[in-house]
Amino acid sequence: MYLEKLFLKAVSDFSLISKDDKILLAFSTGVDSSVLLHLLLKFKNYLSIKEVAVAYFNHSIREQSDEEEKFVKELSKKLQIKAFTKKEDVVSYAKKNNFSVEEAGRNLRYKFFTEILQKEGFNKLATAHHLSDLAETLILWFLQGNKKGLKGFKPREGNIIRPLIYISKKQIYEYAYTNNISFFEDETNENESILRNKVRKKIIPILREINPSLENSLFTLSRLLNLDEDYFDKYLENFKGLYSSKTLNLQQIRDLDKAIAYRVIDKWLLDNFQIKLSYNQLLKVLDLIDKQGNWQFTLKNNSVLKKEYDKLFVEDLRKKFVNYEYRLFPNSEVYIKEASLIITSTIENSLDVDKLKYAKNKVCFKYIPQMEEGFIIRNRRKGDKFIPFGKSSEKKLKDIFIDLKVPKSERDKVPLVVFQDKILWIAGYKRSAFYPVDKSSKKTICFELKEVKGANN
Repeated sequence: MYLEKLFLKAVSDFSLISKDDKILLAFSTGVDSSVLLHLLLKFKNYLSIKEVAVAYFNHSIREQSDEEEKFVKELSKKLQIKAFTKKEDVVSYAKKNNFSVEEAGRNLRYKFFTEILQKEGFNKLATAHHLSDLAETLILWFLQGNKKGLKGFKPREGNIIRPLIYISKKQIYEYAYTNNISFFEDETNENESILRNKVRKKIIPILREINPSLENSLFTLSRLLNLDEDYFDKYLENFKGLYSSKTLNLQQIRDLDKAIAYRVIDKWLLDNFQIKLSYNQLLKVLDLIDKQGNWQFTLKNNSVLKKEYDKLFVEDLRKKFVNYEYRLFPNSEVYIKEASLIITSTIENSLDVDKLKYAKNKVCFKYIPQMEEGFIIRNRRKGDKFIPFGKSSEKKLKDIFIDLKVPKSERDKVPLVVFQDKILWIAGYKRSAFYPVDKSSKKTICFELKEVKGANN
């Protein structure tokens, strides 16, 4: 049959199934997953599949869900395959976590699938997404202005496979009726107040009148857009030094093409602060970074995106910063949780003074025996003064921060290395004039600053 040929072609074209695969099917009891189950079992030996099992998640939303769960258990016994089921109150979970019901259902469903994969040793998760689903997704996200959604979904993403990617909904129904495959109809699919259903029932038929090959055309578009986005994702690794820090340097961002700049900002916010902006918000930020002066942009979860000098950073309005103080001894390290930084101290007997000039996060001082007593690592205090390297007179620390263009909201986080009430180093920014090192120095003590990736400030 033609549908079976399309199924096998997708498996071959996208390398969806390999010898001895253990496949868990995300089973809804609808026509799509019921047909996919039939195909996986029919071609199990031909494709050398080791095992096929089903997983059904009961959302506790529809009245027939309990009946469907019972059907899954009975069907699995009849087919002699494993069935995994779970029932949760998705609506309550959504309200508690401030999710939409759809988002909550997806989170819990895939958490359930992942647990089974790990516990039972399945290496692939098959979903029944098909060609018509892809068309609906692209049109739906286009209407909502979501660029990411325009890519649709891939035939394979990690261990998730979609063997029905070449097959339309109409073909699936025809195959189910021809082969007497039992399935449940979800009554919510007829509810046109749900946007996806309206797209399916109202918009797609009109578009299909214009382009009878609508689904295939959109699949081609999806594949090309995914190729483009895969390229950008890899290319973005070249700018990891930019977006891997808690602060973004806008001088470097301005030199980038806008297509790269907005992606760097997007990844920086997501990786460091778990914040995802809409595309409208990203465009607004792109416009703002070219403007002079300081500004701030309100984000979700009581946080603010701020621009001060040429720095971009996020401030959590819920957190009130407090003073910190740590003790650091020679040849040891200290973790400063308030700033997500580590400072190490090392006594060194030989040192390349010329090379040290170019070290950004490392400074060295002439070692004296009294330093065995250790150093204080703290943030700024009222009245702090500092003697910059090469100078002989003190200057207010506040004025030093202004000269260095350190944002106001970041100044309380910056660690100071203090010895005998003297500030030796504004960590990561500037060393003092105390205990200078020259080529005659036989023993030095060096401090190095490291950022703790993934830590929350």
